[in-house]
Amino acid sequence: MKVPERARIVIIGGGICGASVAYHLTERGITDVVVLEQGDLISGTTSHAPGLVGQLRSSVTLTKMLMYSVSLYRTLEVDGTPGYFEVGGVRLASSKERLQEIKQQSVFAEKVGLEAHLITPSEALNLFPLMDATGLEGALYLPSDGSATAPVLARALINRSQARGVTFCPNTRVQSLRVVNGQIKGVDTINGAIETETLVMAVGIWSPLVAAMTGIAVPLTPMQHQYAATNSLPELAGKTLPNLRDPDKLIYMRQRDDVLVIGGYERDPRVFSAQSIPDNANPTVQQFDADHFEPLRRAAAERVPVLKTAGFSQQVNGLESFTADGEFLIGPSHQVRGLWAACGFCAHGVSGSGGVGKVLADWIVDGKPEMDVSAMALDRFADQPLDTKTIEQKACQIYSTYYDLCQPVH
Repeated sequence: MKVPERARIVIIGGGICGASVAYHLTERGITDVVVLEQGDLISGTTSHAPGLVGQLRSSVTLTKMLMYSVSLYRTLEVDGTPGYFEVGGVRLASSKERLQEIKQQSVFAEKVGLEAHLITPSEALNLFPLMDATGLEGALYLPSDGSATAPVLARALINRSQARGVTFCPNTRVQSLRVVNGQIKGVDTINGAIETETLVMAVGIWSPLVAAMTGIAVPLTPMQHQYAATNSLPELAGKTLPNLRDPDKLIYMRQRDDVLVIGGYERDPRVFSAQSIPDNANPTVQQFDADHFEPLRRAAAERVPVLKTAGFSQQVNGLESFTADGEFLIGPSHQVRGLWAACGFCAHGVSGSGGVGKVLADWIVDGKPEMDVSAMALDRFADQPLDTKTIEQKACQIYSTYYDLCQPVH
């Protein structure tokens, strides 16, 4: 389809984040918006996200963003099918040090208004009866955490946006961005050119390549993140289990119908060069490496014994964008006026997109963000640009220490 000749705002990226930005712009009365996607809508990372939605993070700003996401996701459905299931989340403490951490997290959660309860190992076992509670010191239970079907959430946001006048253009690859005197002026695509002075990059792992069209660098890199879904488990019949995280074992898991989805954050992660992203139907999915996944599988089986003999119906090696410091990349560029970013979610893409869409839309309309997002500023490395190797090294460090003990930032 030929693209419109002009738009007030152009968004590149037709996944859940781009859809969220478009939807929240319409909430502010801006409907002259065009969303461009190089392939089918809701392809890329959104199509294969594991879908765990946790809200408790180390900063007030990020936690409140994710809390907003949940409040939005509760309202989203497509033809009667919900996109969010509020099954709760249990974060295990398999060490005394982790127990102290979750106690501090409980206090932090109360301060930001997020419901959280310290529970005993036996209470955790009641919530997740497939678990072996050996070695547990306690757990933190968050009732409003849950599981998302990211494509349903994205489709619901797209449907709402389209109903209000937003134009979505799938199969429309961006060829170049026009910058005149430091100001965005337009986008050239395979289906025509669009004049615009406001451009939002919501393109995940492609962000460095798109940003380079304007002459700026974006400090993120694709990381390979593997997870697997079991075959049907009779033990799940009639049960609804909360999401389970055991950070001391580096693993997470969630129920999806009658299977368990398991994944985690290995100590020896693997980066994937943004310059090597293949040109195929879904380049965000790579070949699954069973040997590399095996330590996580064993750790998951220690905690949930049924996994010792469970086969897998699905194995995914998906690419996730990680930044050099583990923080999102959102907001305007001060190097190129009119250029905005919504990317670098470090595996929080689904849980973060609702809140990011709102913050960014309000920021574009009002000229300032509604909360302190300085730690997520797009230009925070502008004075000391990082080379590709350094970005990859720092992203690997962030990934490999993802579940390390940390203190909430009050």
